[in-house]
Amino acid sequence: MLLPRIALALLAVTAAALPAPASAATPVTSYLDCSAATNGTGTAASPWNTPAAANAHVFGPGDQLLLKRGADCLGTLRPQGSGAPGAPITLAGYGPGTARPVVHGDPASAEQAAVHLHNVEYWELRELEISFPDPAATKRERNGLLVEVADLPDGVGSHYLVDDVYVHDVNGDATKWSNGIQFRVSGTTTPTNFDDVVVQNSRITRVDREGLTNRSTWMCRPSYGSGDGCGSTVNWRPSTRLVFRGNTVSDTGGDGIVVRAADHALVEHNTAYDIAMRPMGSNAGVWTINSDHTTVQYNEVHHVRRLSDNNDGMAFDSDYGNTGAVFQYNYSHDNEGGFMLFCGACGAGSSSTGTVVRYNLSRADRSRWLFAVGEKNAQMYNNTVYLPTGSTTAIIQDGSGTTATRLSGNLFHNLGTGGYTGFGSSTYQPADFGWTANTFFGNHPANEPADPEKLTADPGFTNPGGSAAEDYRIGANSPARSSGSVIAGNGGRDWFGAAVPAVCRPDRGFQQAAAFDDAACAPANAVRNPGFETGALAPWTFYGGVTVDATGAHSGTRAAKVGPAQAAAEQVITLAPNTTYRLSGWGRVSATGTELSLGVKQYDTLGSTTRAAFTTTGWTEGATTFTTGPNATGAKVYCYARSGTGYGWCDDVTVVPG
Repeated sequence: MLLPRIALALLAVTAAALPAPASAATPVTSYLDCSAATNGTGTAASPWNTPAAANAHVFGPGDQLLLKRGADCLGTLRPQGSGAPGAPITLAGYGPGTARPVVHGDPASAEQAAVHLHNVEYWELRELEISFPDPAATKRERNGLLVEVADLPDGVGSHYLVDDVYVHDVNGDATKWSNGIQFRVSGTTTPTNFDDVVVQNSRITRVDREGLTNRSTWMCRPSYGSGDGCGSTVNWRPSTRLVFRGNTVSDTGGDGIVVRAADHALVEHNTAYDIAMRPMGSNAGVWTINSDHTTVQYNEVHHVRRLSDNNDGMAFDSDYGNTGAVFQYNYSHDNEGGFMLFCGACGAGSSSTGTVVRYNLSRADRSRWLFAVGEKNAQMYNNTVYLPTGSTTAIIQDGSGTTATRLSGNLFHNLGTGGYTGFGSSTYQPADFGWTANTFFGNHPANEPADPEKLTADPGFTNPGGSAAEDYRIGANSPARSSGSVIAGNGGRDWFGAAVPAVCRPDRGFQQAAAFDDAACAPANAVRNPGFETGALAPWTFYGGVTVDATGAHSGTRAAKVGPAQAAAEQVITLAPNTTYRLSGWGRVSATGTELSLGVKQYDTLGSTTRAAFTTTGWTEGATTFTTGPNATGAKVYCYARSGTGYGWCDDVTVVPG
């Protein structure tokens, strides 16, 4: 229907009165050619010719700053402005050829970095070459690339991509403020963190002190103790979606790759070698500190030096303040300080818990395979270790602090003379370590662990002593096949990518060679030595009166005898998170009025417990069910003489999914 003429007129007046919608600014591409004779306006025809000229411009969403390939810029590039979601600012090269555009810091300046992104976000950097040398070798804080945020209004610096960047010759000092590449949260007034950081396909070499790292002033929490002067302050604000992938780090004065104050960071497919090449304190290849659920996987680390002024020099380190760090599918070799450090007790008042080390290969590492300096609840399983003739490497060197660690299904091919030792004034504490279904071939020191499922036969490597991971596959007739220990939540694959069983017994070591059918296997019992048939309590621990009784067992020939009250045998077991389990077992007491409990506790963050009670003198079966918490990796099973003057007995204890 046609509108009346007056209505049409009103519509026309209304439309004319409305402002036109604002259009988004058109992205602009600016050019920097430091080989140009004169400074221009930043266009392709008239490029800027100094970093200072580019620094004066404020960039916006979708803009590009392109540097001339093969041209060398002296000074610090510190651009202004931020991109936006879906419209980042790009810093990359332009022009023919394959030479990279170069930015190198001016040694005469007081700048902290050659390229410094300060309080800007949504930036992507590609194909650059960055250095900060000093011909006079004057040591001070220097970085190749420094991305820094401080006291941002919304507290989050978002989206940074560093891809195919080459950083070299950074003459920094021995502090951990000097790096090849660092993402740094500064400031003290507004809690701030990074989100969505990816550094990939880049190379960092000849830098002091560290290679690729992040850090934050917002890092204080109880598990970190008094580190960095925290004291009683609590202000931990972790960076999120932090990924270091596919990079090569070499010839560093100190550390290779470090993750600090992060949540669920990922460090994968990197190569780090010739690490700690100059005296700059204690350093390691790849490590994490004061972070939750860092995953370190598919990395190769070799030739980390252990200098005379420190005790480190290992490939990997779960340092203090960590929760749930995972080191898996890595290849470590020829590192002077060894394969792994647990340093949960390295800081005053600090602690770490739940570190998992699985399906790694360690070849010809020196000093010690594990340097144990504190961990509350670690698991090391299905790792392959090769130590050649002439090696003096200890399997474990035990430092100060308690390192509660369960070792299962590992394969030690030790042709050297190393065993199990203390460090400094400390001595090796066997009670800190529980052993199940490990292989010990070659050297057998006097204090070799009493593993109830120990194997000592040759595992039958394809080519022992070789330099490739394939050389440490096990043969068709290897006794390591199908003889390992079932671990809940085992990651689902081996070093080579093959599936590993969740129910059937896996192979020992970092390879799953044997075929399996989980559907045909009964669920594995998480309790070790469940019927006490080894004749010893281990790996059960105890307090009060507890013995292995060889008379009147429910089945077999032995049972655990506890009492009089209060006395208990306890065992830490490995479980999967968010899973329902059934605890069952048999119990009896010596006299009416005595009560025995068979239970499980600490399977969630509340410290919950559940139990079955026994008060009769004849054997009866008891059972209970429980569900683990979302971050649980284990629990504690107990056989407890709770009350009365008599004794109690437990036998045939099982914990299976139910």
